[in-house]
Amino acid sequence: MCIRQLLIAAVVLTGFQMHSVQAYTPQSPEVRKMIDAGLKYLEKSKEDRFGGKCLIALTFIKNNQPDHPWVAKALEACQQEAQANKLENIDMYSNGLAIIFLCELDVLKHRKLIDYYLGLLAKRQKQHGGWGYDNFETGDTSQSQYGALSLWEAHEKGININPAMAERAAKWLMATQDPSGAWGYQGKLAQNGKLVKQEETTCSMASAGMGSLLIFADLFGVIERSNKAKQDEDSDLPPGLRPVANTSTRRAPRLSAGSLNQQQMLATLERGDQWMNKNYEVELERFTSYYMYALERYKSFQEILDGTREESPTWYNNGVNYAMKTQDKSGSWETGCSEGPDTAFTILFLMRSTRGMIEASLGEGISIGGVGLPTAGQIKMGKDGKLVADVPKTEVDDMLKFIEDGDLSTFDGIDPSSIQLDGSDAKSIRKLEQVARNGPWQARIVAVKALARTGDLDRVPTLLF
Repeated sequence: MCIRQLLIAAVVLTGFQMHSVQAYTPQSPEVRKMIDAGLKYLEKSKEDRFGGKCLIALTFIKNNQPDHPWVAKALEACQQEAQANKLENIDMYSNGLAIIFLCELDVLKHRKLIDYYLGLLAKRQKQHGGWGYDNFETGDTSQSQYGALSLWEAHEKGININPAMAERAAKWLMATQDPSGAWGYQGKLAQNGKLVKQEETTCSMASAGMGSLLIFADLFGVIERSNKAKQDEDSDLPPGLRPVANTSTRRAPRLSAGSLNQQQMLATLERGDQWMNKNYEVELERFTSYYMYALERYKSFQEILDGTREESPTWYNNGVNYAMKTQDKSGSWETGCSEGPDTAFTILFLMRSTRGMIEASLGEGISIGGVGLPTAGQIKMGKDGKLVADVPKTEVDDMLKFIEDGDLSTFDGIDPSSIQLDGSDAKSIRKLEQVARNGPWQARIVAVKALARTGDLDRVPTLLF
C-alpha cells in the first residue's frame, strides 16, 4: 500500500472513530433541538385515537408542560371513555397508556379514573397472564409491555395493585421466551416446562419482553436481592470499592413474590440479555420509533439490576444518530405507527423518560448507584488522612422557611446528618416531628432521617407513622 493510500485509510479510520465515540445525553444541544422540533410538530398533530392522545400528552408532561392543551385533550378523552364504560372501545395500548398518562399527570386528583382503567386492565388479562387482542387466545408481547409498565407506574405512585395479577404476567413472560433468549410477537407457552420456538422474534419484541420482565423483577424485589448477592460476592473488597446497592427508600414496598421462581426469572433475563448482545441493531424495517421507546425502558431497568448508570451509553448514542438521520424537516418521525405516535415515541426515547420515572420513584434528585453520597464539593481530607464529608449545618427553622416559601427543591441537597440534634433540643425536635407527619414529601424524607439519627426511642412513634 502506498503512502497516499495509508494516509487516506488513516483519515477514514480517524473519522469513523470520532463518529463512533460521539456522546450524547438528553441535555445535549443536538438532542434538545430535535426534541423541541418534535414537540412543535406535535402541537399541530391531528391524532384522534384515544391512546395516541395520551401518548402525545405524555411527551408534554415529561417536558414540564402539564398545562399544555394536549394534556387537557387527553384528560378529556380519558373521562369520556370512562363515562361510556365500554371495554370493547378501548384497545390494550390505550388502556395502558391512559394509566401511565394519568399517573404522571396527578395521581391524587385522578385516582378514580386510574382505578377505572386498572379495573379494565384486570378484566382483559388473559388466563395465562398475558394481554393481547380480545379475539386471540394468545398473549401479545407488544401489548403486554404496556400492561407491565402501567402496573409499575401505578404501584410507584402509591396505588395498591393486585400482586397475583403481576405474578401471572411475569410467569407468562418466562413461559413465552424463545429458547434463544428472544421473544416473539404472539407468545407460545412452554410445553412440559420446556421453552418452545417463537415466531417473529425481533429486537423490538426482545426489548419489550426484557423491559417487562425487569419491571416485574423490580416490583417483586428480585433486583434488590440480586444486587445483595453481588455485594456479598465482593465482601472481601475494601468498603470504598464495593458496589453500592440500590437501598434508597421507596414510596411503596416491594410486592410479595408468591410462587414466583426468582432464580428462573434471573435466568430468563440472562438469556434475553445475551440474545440482545448478539443481535442488537439500531434500525429495524418497521416501527423503529416504537422499538426505541421499548429499548430505552429495557436498558433503564437493567441499570437497576446491574447497579450501574452510564450517562451516555452506546445504545443511546446510536439512537440519537438514527433520530438525527431520520427526522423530517417538519420535526416529525414516521417509521410505521404514523407520524404522531412515532414522533412521541422518539421524543420519549431522546428524553430518557423511563429513567426519569425510575429516579422519581427512588426519590427526586437521587441517582441510581449513588444513593446518599455527598457531592464532590462536600468532600475533604480528615485529620487521619481519610476522606470525610464536609456538610454545612442546616437549621430546623431554615427547613420551615423553605417549606413556607415553596422552595422544595432545596431539600434535594440537604444531608440529614447536617441537622444537629440532641435530646435537649426539644423545640427543634417537635418542629421536625411536625414536618415528618405533615410536611411535603421532600421535607418529610429529610426530617425522618434526621430524627432517626438522634437514637432517641421517644421518636419511634413518629418514625413508625
